[in-house]
Amino acid sequence: MRGNNTNRLRQRKDSLPRPSPFNLYGGGYGLVENSKVREEEEIKQELNKEETMEGPEEEAQTKLENDEQKVDTQSLHAKNAELEQEKEEYLQSYLRLRADFENYRRRSREEFLQAAQNGKEELVLVLLPVLDNLERALGTTGEIEKWREGVEMIFRQLQEVLANEGLAPIPATGEMFNPQVHEAVLREPSSQPENTILEELKKGYLFKEKTLRPSLVKVAANDPDSVSAQEKE
Repeated sequence: MRGNNTNRLRQRKDSLPRPSPFNLYGGGYGLVENSKVREEEEIKQELNKEETMEGPEEEAQTKLENDEQKVDTQSLHAKNAELEQEKEEYLQSYLRLRADFENYRRRSREEFLQAAQNGKEELVLVLLPVLDNLERALGTTGEIEKWREGVEMIFRQLQEVLANEGLAPIPATGEMFNPQVHEAVLREPSSQPENTILEELKKGYLFKEKTLRPSLVKVAANDPDSVSAQEKE
């Protein structure tokens, strides 16, 4: 508003006619020229007044802009502090989760080892009666036949204990050779079909259907004489 008023005053000043040289000699136009001079002076005073009033307004505008910038800076600092706090919360949450996971892994391993230890203890516990019977058999004196019967009883007892735990013998003699459960250490010419197991040299066992120890066996090989006889027939 003040700027528009100032512009109008300046336009009014510029529209005033220049003083005529006649007023220098006190002619008839002197009064008119003096009136114009006074009007021009009034316009100058108004302009000075407007310019004086515009100074505080510009200062107020500058102060307002500075205050707005200060508010924006404070808002940015507050937002930054909020983000820093949020970042710290996420970091602490991650550290807690990591610690919980490490504790879980440690507990799982300890529980696994404890379960394995318990399994061993249970197996030894069921074998103790067999050990007791062997000890009694060794302390027995008398007929060999009765002593043998006692040992056979202990052997059957041990087989039963191990079978209950999942141990089973691998069939061998008379079976066809199976590399998954048999290991051939000898080959012998025979009239039996090739790769038939002729003899079990060392018993093999399965534990819960998994090969614990393969059977060592002797297998049949082609007998050239038998083959020739069959061809002649």
